[in-house]
Amino acid sequence: MVTLETPHIASEIGRLRTVIVHRPGLEISRITPDNKEALLFDDLLWLERAQDEHDRFAELLRGRGAEVLYFHELLEDCLRDEGLRTALVRAVFTPARCGPRVAEYLGDILLDQPIERVRDVLIGGVLESELADWGVDSVFAGVVADRFHYVLRPLPNLLFMRDNAAWVGPGLIRSVLAYPARELESLYVETVYQHHPRFADAGYPVWYGAEPEDRFPATIEGGDVLVLSDRVLMIGLGERTSPAAVELLARRVFESSAVDRILTVHLRKHRSVMHLDTVFTMVDRGKFNVFPGLLEQADVHVLKPGVTRPVEAEHHADLGVALRDSLDGDEPEFIPTGGDAIGRLREQWDDGNNTLALAPGVVVGYQRNQQTNGRLRDHGIEVLELDASELGRGRGGSRCMTQPIARDAID
Repeated sequence: MVTLETPHIASEIGRLRTVIVHRPGLEISRITPDNKEALLFDDLLWLERAQDEHDRFAELLRGRGAEVLYFHELLEDCLRDEGLRTALVRAVFTPARCGPRVAEYLGDILLDQPIERVRDVLIGGVLESELADWGVDSVFAGVVADRFHYVLRPLPNLLFMRDNAAWVGPGLIRSVLAYPARELESLYVETVYQHHPRFADAGYPVWYGAEPEDRFPATIEGGDVLVLSDRVLMIGLGERTSPAAVELLARRVFESSAVDRILTVHLRKHRSVMHLDTVFTMVDRGKFNVFPGLLEQADVHVLKPGVTRPVEAEHHADLGVALRDSLDGDEPEFIPTGGDAIGRLREQWDDGNNTLALAPGVVVGYQRNQQTNGRLRDHGIEVLELDASELGRGRGGSRCMTQPIARDAID
C-alpha cells in the first residue's frame, strides 16, 4: 500500500497532492421524485453518465499531479477487519433505525457476505423489496419500511465529500452534519480516519467531532470552512453550520495555536446558499471567486484568541476590509460571478462560484458557467472546464466533490 503524504492543509490554493472523492454508485440510482427532497437533492441523476463525468473529473485531478483516493475503497479496506466490520454493521443496523427484527437478522447475515456487498448495503441502503432476498417475509417488510420504501436509507450525498470532514493545518474537523439524511456519513468517515492504515497512526489532532459536546445542534460542515492561510480560517454561518460549533472549534484551534484568526460570515439561509463555498472560493493569492450579493450583504465577525477569555470577537461591516486585515494588508481582488442580474443568479445556482484550486491560479469549474469562467480568465486564472451536466444536477461543484488531504505550502 502506498504511504499517504502527511495530512496537512494550510491553504485553499496550495498545489493539491492528495484528495478523497466518492464515485457515484448504487445510492444515486435510489433517488426518486418522491424522496429527492428528503435526501437533499433537487433533481434525479442519470447514474451511468454521472459516473463517466466523475471518472473524467478524477483523471483531470490526476493529470495535474494529485493522488485520488476513493472513499468506498478506504471503507472496504476497513471492512476487511472482522472485528471492525462487526462493530460497524451493528452500529448501522440498530433497533432504532431498522426495527429489532431486521437489525438482528439482517445484521447477522451481512457479516457473512462478501466485503463488496457489505459496502454496497452500507452506502446504497436496503429497499423494502430487497428484504425477501435476505429471507424476511414481504408482509413484515411492509411494516418496517419507511414512507419511501427504505429499510436503510441510501447515502447519495457522499458524492459531496467536502462536507463530512475537513483538514485544517495538521488536524481534522470531523463534521457534525446538519441533516439526518447524512448522519451515517459521519460514522463511516470516523471509521476510515480512526482505523484505516493510512490514517490510524498519523498522530493528528481532531479539532472537532470527537468530544461529547460535538453533536447536533452544534453542526459544522466542510463546505463552510475555507483555509485562507496557515493562520486564518473563514467559516460560513448558515443553514448547515452553527455559531456554537464555530465557537467550540475556535477555542481548540486557538489553544493549540493552529490558527490565530477566524472570519465568520453570516449567510442567507436559502437552498441556493447552502454553504459558504457556493458563493465564495479562493482561486489565487488574494483572489476570490465571489457572488456579488455576498459582498453587499455580508455580516462579518473576526474571532481571535482573547486576553481574558478564550475567544474575542470584532464586528466588521465590510468583508473586503476584514480580509485585507487578515491577509497581511494585501487588498483582496474579488472576481464576480459572470453575467447580468439573471445570468449571475443562474451561474451561481449552477456552481459557478464553487471552484476547486489545484494550484495557485489554477481551478476546476463546470463548463456550463461560461461567463464566470471567462471573468476568472480575465483575471489571470487558468480554468480547467469539466463538462458535467449530470453531476451538476446534484447541486455541487468541483470543490463540493473533493476532500483535500494534502496540499503544498504556499511561500
